[in-house]
Amino acid sequence: MKENKWLREIPLLAVMGAPFVVYLCLRTQLPPTLPSHYTIGADGKWIANAYMSPLGNVCAMLIGSLIVYAAMSIPMFINSRKPGADRQIKAIGPTLYIMKVALVLLFTGIPIYEMLVGAGKLSTGSSSILAYIGGAGLLVLLNIFIYRVYAIMYKYADEKPLARKSYVVIWASTHVVTSIGPLCILLAGIHVNPERMIAQFVLVFLAITGNLLYNVRPNRYLGIRTPWTLRNDTVWKKTHRLGGVLFFVFGALGFIATLVATGYQSRYIMLAVLVITTLIPIIYSFVLYRKLIHQA
Repeated sequence: MKENKWLREIPLLAVMGAPFVVYLCLRTQLPPTLPSHYTIGADGKWIANAYMSPLGNVCAMLIGSLIVYAAMSIPMFINSRKPGADRQIKAIGPTLYIMKVALVLLFTGIPIYEMLVGAGKLSTGSSSILAYIGGAGLLVLLNIFIYRVYAIMYKYADEKPLARKSYVVIWASTHVVTSIGPLCILLAGIHVNPERMIAQFVLVFLAITGNLLYNVRPNRYLGIRTPWTLRNDTVWKKTHRLGGVLFFVFGALGFIATLVATGYQSRYIMLAVLVITTLIPIIYSFVLYRKLIHQA
């Protein structure tokens, strides 16, 4: 008998409704507003800098939970239904499900915790401890997830997108970049500037990636994967040449700019670089593909 894997989604969907149950039980004891966003203050401690009504907070986190759930479920469902679904999709399924469960629990746990604190059921003194525990747990989980995804994708790839050494460089760099957020939580007490640190690591990652994009061979999971690069090898090759230059130049220049910018400015430098290095290759691949089609 074929296993119905979608039955395991039912408990996960039910968990998303838990904050509403807590809200209904505590609504008469809750204050008008609850913290909805935190930042690191000048003293290195986490402080609330935005507030929302309890029901608004629950709804906002539910939307976030649903977005994460859909983003991690729909692609797997579509690809697994295709005839001859490849080994990569089948192998990555269990790892993706575990990560999905962890993220859904995180998004549902935060509003429940805020409501319990707001109703006086928990002490506010436990916030810092929970932040550190959560940061450490997220750091470990992210790195396990990244390790498994990169290992599975390379192992089961019909054609390797890069030489092993180059692939490992991107692999290791991804571990570093995705670890910065949780590390900022763990280092909050020693006055680390998270905005500048995150921006600098992301920009260095872009520069390193740009140096390797020239050699990425056509594949479905690594590189600049637009509908047009995937349809034409010439478009793939030329787009990755341009993308390599853009990633390296703007990543390096952006990193230099963050050395003299404030943390707040560094965030916008990073965002500007990400927008430029994303949009230009996409537009270029479309224009180039259309040009080649008309010439054919």
